[in-house]
Amino acid sequence: MRKFNLNFLSAIIWLVLATAIATECLRLGIGGFRSPDAGLFPFLTAALLGLFSLWLLIDSLLQKNRHPAENRVVWGKETKWRNILLTLGALVAYAFALNPIGYLLTTFLFLLFLFRQIGPQRWIVAILGAAFSSLLSYAIFHIWLQAQLPDGFFFSWVRNLL
Repeated sequence: MRKFNLNFLSAIIWLVLATAIATECLRLGIGGFRSPDAGLFPFLTAALLGLFSLWLLIDSLLQKNRHPAENRVVWGKETKWRNILLTLGALVAYAFALNPIGYLLTTFLFLLFLFRQIGPQRWIVAILGAAFSSLLSYAIFHIWLQAQLPDGFFFSWVRNLL
């Protein structure tokens, strides 16, 4: 008899969720790439989630024998609770600091914290990685996609200097 596979269960859950999200996006309307409606981006994300879920589902069905190391407990002794709580706290702080401080500076500080504390990196790697990631995301969302991002006091101060 086959042992119960957690990947199978999680694939089913994610597939149901992807289907529900895609259905709601179709109700919103997805439009086209030249004239997108509100549901296009979430629909594409749900489709990608559905594809990954199908991939995991097929993989879990094709696996006959699993190695004991692959059947480990999800929340075991090796779970780094400190990192989980620090990340959760940083996310809450990010949410509260985003409007007053601004997107670019808040995102830089958040990523710098993650690079240094959660996945310990050298200072130069952490600073360059946080700067590159926050500037790239700013360029994509604010400049290219023209999304409104909070300026905060940082950009107001920079504008006054210029």
